[in-house]
Amino acid sequence: MRTLRLALAASITACPLTALVTHADSIALPTPEAANVQKDKLILAVGGRIDRLKPSIVPGAVRNDERVVIGIGGDGTVRTVSLEQRLDVEGVGDYAIRERGPAREATALGGERPPLTQKGAVVWQGFTPGHRALAARLRLDPQIEAEHLPITVKVSFTGVDGKTATLADGGRVPGAGTVHVTITNATSQPQILPTGADAPATELAGPLDDALRIARHPSAARLPATGDGLPRTLTVSGGAQVSASQGVPMRLTGSLTLSGTTGAVTGPQPATTATAGGATFAGTLGGSTSGTETASVTFDARADGPGTLAFRLNAVGALNARELAPFGSFLTWREWAASQPPAAERKKALDLLVAVAATGARASSYSPYLGADLQGTGSTSYAVSFAPPSAVTAVGPQLQPQWGALSLAGTGALLLVGAGYAVWRRS
Repeated sequence: MRTLRLALAASITACPLTALVTHADSIALPTPEAANVQKDKLILAVGGRIDRLKPSIVPGAVRNDERVVIGIGGDGTVRTVSLEQRLDVEGVGDYAIRERGPAREATALGGERPPLTQKGAVVWQGFTPGHRALAARLRLDPQIEAEHLPITVKVSFTGVDGKTATLADGGRVPGAGTVHVTITNATSQPQILPTGADAPATELAGPLDDALRIARHPSAARLPATGDGLPRTLTVSGGAQVSASQGVPMRLTGSLTLSGTTGAVTGPQPATTATAGGATFAGTLGGSTSGTETASVTFDARADGPGTLAFRLNAVGALNARELAPFGSFLTWREWAASQPPAAERKKALDLLVAVAATGARASSYSPYLGADLQGTGSTSYAVSFAPPSAVTAVGPQLQPQWGALSLAGTGALLLVGAGYAVWRRS
């Protein structure tokens, strides 16, 4: 499979292992729950009150599907953010679903009442006779959300005279020249991850096969995490910790189309397909290799005169199928484990499974986006486009930051094993 390599990544970052107890027989994989203590500290730091963050009460499982809709200005800055949320509540009894917003207002999308948004929180409450379908559109604060979205967009314009400028709101192109649209994966953060000198191949194979299956069929569904598709502990010898800095891969699809003028759109090959007046794209954008670097991709839209650039981007968290392929010529990790692989391969497979768990833990900061403490399934996707010229940044009382999407060290992140690469690739 051809790839366009954007940023070189290292295997668990080139740091020496920290000496630990050599008699340890297991390591704990990164978990989403590990972020709770850090979240409480951050809430206090911004003036929040822990006693107001009451747990949710539900009579059964809840499916939580979200679509985060982002409108950007002519330079790529976030102008509007809304969240279309659909909840399916199972069981009989009262429910009170408390999400760590904030949201400025809520509009019902179905027959049920919208959630309350007092004091920035989002609270769904009522009674379910066995099943209750809830749906609403939540208007979020764009200034707060801009700091926590998993992807960012930067737009610039270079005229035929060489002068640079930004597009007008709505994607209006001022004249002949080239529009540069850069999409960046913003999920990177430093990590301390567990590792070991060796691990049983049979214990690693099953979870890695499950992760590979999910990676080959990307969707908006939440990524597997410890306690939810992945084991909480692994048997190892020579347990240790290691420093790393990674992010969650994002699966991107979308299009750029010029109207009112002629021109063409170019981008990374073979992930970009030319269309009439523009191009479509599809690929996976990896995380960064350090806390300051990012993985980005740029598209160039050449316009022969003034017109409008329509930009559509959809993004979901993903696992990297290329990195999860079994070693050698084996089709599955179970086949690999049955071949009695050498210790060096078992070590790499161990680090790879830690990477999967770390990715799932880190991805929990973005899915679910509002951060409700619910047990159940769900999905989160992100849609980005130019906001209409009439859209302006909301002005109102200052709200508290959104706890569920905060980038917190220690929650886990993507770990690319071996001579891995953050790639933009067609799949």
